[in-house]
Amino acid sequence: MSRYNSSDIAGTMEVALGKKPASMLIKNGKLINVYSGKIEDNISIAIYKNRFAYIGDLSNILIDEDTSIIDANGAYIMPGFIDAHTHLDSIFQLGEYAKYAILSGNTTAITETAMIANSFGYKGVLYFMEDAKNLPMRIFFLVPSLVPPFKGFETSRDFSFEHFKMIANHPNVVGVGETYWHRAVGFDERVSNQFEIAHEYNLTMEGHAAGAHNKKLQAYKAAGISSCHESISVEDAVERLRLGMAVMIREGYIRQDFSSIYPIKDLGMDLRRVMLVSDLFEPAFMIKKGGMNILVREAIEYGFDLVTAVQMVTINPAQYFCLRDLGGIAPGNLADLVIVDDPKEMRCRLVIMDGEVVAEDGKLIKEPPKHKYPDDSYHSVKIRKTKPEDFFINKKDGLYKIRCVDVVNETITHELVVSHKAVNGNLASDIEKDILKMAVIDKGHPDLRMAIGFVHGMGLKRGAIADSLIWDTSNIFVVGVDESDISYAVNRLIELQGGYVVVENGEILAEMPLPVCGITSDKSFEEIAYEIKKVELACAHLGFKPTRPYLVLQTISFTGLPFIRLTDKGLIDTKEGKMLNLIVD
Repeated sequence: MSRYNSSDIAGTMEVALGKKPASMLIKNGKLINVYSGKIEDNISIAIYKNRFAYIGDLSNILIDEDTSIIDANGAYIMPGFIDAHTHLDSIFQLGEYAKYAILSGNTTAITETAMIANSFGYKGVLYFMEDAKNLPMRIFFLVPSLVPPFKGFETSRDFSFEHFKMIANHPNVVGVGETYWHRAVGFDERVSNQFEIAHEYNLTMEGHAAGAHNKKLQAYKAAGISSCHESISVEDAVERLRLGMAVMIREGYIRQDFSSIYPIKDLGMDLRRVMLVSDLFEPAFMIKKGGMNILVREAIEYGFDLVTAVQMVTINPAQYFCLRDLGGIAPGNLADLVIVDDPKEMRCRLVIMDGEVVAEDGKLIKEPPKHKYPDDSYHSVKIRKTKPEDFFINKKDGLYKIRCVDVVNETITHELVVSHKAVNGNLASDIEKDILKMAVIDKGHPDLRMAIGFVHGMGLKRGAIADSLIWDTSNIFVVGVDESDISYAVNRLIELQGGYVVVENGEILAEMPLPVCGITSDKSFEEIAYEIKKVELACAHLGFKPTRPYLVLQTISFTGLPFIRLTDKGLIDTKEGKMLNLIVD
């Protein structure tokens, strides 16, 4: 974050004293004062360069012909919004995201970096951080904690403890990324080593406590965890708050938990450690509806008063992450603010970042710069082309009991044991029973290092789907009804160097290239939203049952959630932390 120099300090003080003209004057506004908890009428704000200098009566502010004057005309003035937990390190480049984030009043975001670390290692994280420069908004980072989460049970790219320390020492890193509770409570040595560095550098330690309660949650907090964004009920949120954890309420693409947690407002609890976060907004949502402004509007609709709603996306995250000069409109703070005419609509009339107008009346003042990733980031998929027989499971003809990954919902899986017949020396898919063959391939090795398994609950009747956007390892996942289409989908994914591919009978129905590190598009937000929709429609055409195939395909191999997953090394029980055999004796 930019800091004062001596001339800025003196200049800001002189403006506050009425001895020097303001760079910008905003007059006639209703200030949402997140410090006092009050709405103050007829307030004027003086800005000097990129800092607030004076807040109060217009008569105390000196102006000249160079002062930019903005009349709020009685509108509400609030600090720039902060998304305290999101994942911006895949799917789109930051400039494309910033275009729509800024329009929603979102001047600051704190993002995870685990996807890019698992996909392209230390260099990938540096490349991603470089992408954040020169944007009309601030991006802060969380150093990835477990790369990969289940070391020994899954493969990703190299990210050593030395790499961790180097990223942790970056000036724009504010915390350690979400660390899964079963790894911390299971005494993973990496966790204790990384948390020592977090203490040394005064970083937050972000949590992922899905399913942790009572003594397990307390042990997790004792390890050093300072927040959790996995509360799905009021009871979850209260349990975490009373243990001193910050509670981040998700309301984005992955989950929408606000409707279950909002009654916390009526319990008389201190809400200063409660935040509203996206955990990632889908491009189509941001294009059509907005971003953080929508979360503030929903809070008001759920009965939170306006000041509290704004505090949950401004001062609360700023204080939690020790961003001392963000989150509130006060002398000396960085001059980020939003002007809104009607809080019930929460449409951002004007957005100012660093003392400059960056958006007005729903339009950007200047397009964010287009970032060019280095050439090597376009060559992350190293595997050879596949053949259908690579995906055979060679067994003598007969009946076997096999373990399947049963898709319970979009993110949770259970174990399912079924009888399955080998025919012509191969255990193949059985579309009548919805038992489909799937595989996870280590994308970083020229040979086919992979595991093959079966999944129930996807519903495909034909074709195959392959993708490389799988949490957290960013390897290649493929599922299909026959080995020919499975192989074809993987080979096309290799040609694209990452993305999504949907095929039927050797023909491509839809694809979404993600060539940057195998997980990020270099196209516009609008093009990405269109491609996601095409992929989902093509999946539905094949018979895909879950309502959001784009999300299911990302999480089917994700070891951060319960209970049974397929990685490139085989089936794993994530709750017990052990490998499982495909064939049940």
